[in-house]
Amino acid sequence: MNANYFKPRKPFSFSSHPYDLGTFMGLWYSHDDNHFLLRIYKMDEKDFSNYFSYHLNYAQENNLASKEDFFRHVWQIVQSRIKHFEMQDPFSNNHGMHRHNLEKLQQFQKYLTSIDEWNARPSHIVIAEKDDLIQNQKQEIEKLNTKLAELNEYEVSLKILIDDGHLPTFIDIIQQLRELQLSSGRKLIKSDHKIPYAKMIAKYFSHGGKDIPIETARNYFVDKKGDVTIKGTSIQPEHRLFKVIPIEPTKK
Repeated sequence: MNANYFKPRKPFSFSSHPYDLGTFMGLWYSHDDNHFLLRIYKMDEKDFSNYFSYHLNYAQENNLASKEDFFRHVWQIVQSRIKHFEMQDPFSNNHGMHRHNLEKLQQFQKYLTSIDEWNARPSHIVIAEKDDLIQNQKQEIEKLNTKLAELNEYEVSLKILIDDGHLPTFIDIIQQLRELQLSSGRKLIKSDHKIPYAKMIAKYFSHGGKDIPIETARNYFVDKKGDVTIKGTSIQPEHRLFKVIPIEPTKK
C-alpha cells in the first residue's frame, strides 16, 4: 500500500485538520506510519473512531484503497509497532514512554478488533476468537438448558378447570385472599405487584375448558379508588358467591 493512503498535511498550512499527518513542512511519506502512530499516542480512546474514519474517507474518496485494504494496512502498522515496543529493554531510560505508547496501541488495536467485519486480522487470531465464542455459547446453552429443565418442573399438562361462567367468582376469592391478615397484623400473602396473580391464573387455570388470556386475568387486578375499580373489569355482585373469613380462635 502506498504511503499516501493517509491524508497529509499541506505544506506551510496554518489551518490544517488536527488529524492531518506531517509537520509544517508537510508529510515525509516514508515515515507515514510514524506520523499516523504519533497521533494515537496522544489521543483519547473516544477519538479513535473519528481518527480512523477520517483517513479511511480520504483513501476511499481518492480511490486509493477499499475499506478492507485500508483496515489491513492500519492493523499491520499497529501490530508491527506493538511488537517493536514489546521487544524494548524494560530498564532503558525510555521505558516509561515505551510503556505508555504500547498501552495506547493496544487500546487502538482493541478498537480495530471491534470493527473487523471482514475477519481481516491474522487467521490465528480470528480462529482463536471464534473458538472462544463457540465455547462461551456452549456454556450459555448449558445454562439455558438447565434453567429450562427447572422451569419445566412447574409446567402442567392439564390445567385446573374453573366452572363455566364463574371466572369472576374465582378471581373474587383470590382477591379476598390477598387481603387476609394474620393475628400479627401481617398479610397472609403479599406481592408488591398484581401481575403475578394474573399470570398464575392464566398459567394454571382454564375457564369453561378454554385457556384464560393473561390480559383477561390482568383486567381484574387493577387500581382502585376506595372500593371502586377505576379501570379494567369489576366483579359484579351476583358473582360474589363466597366470603373468606378467619375462624374464631378456640377458647381454652
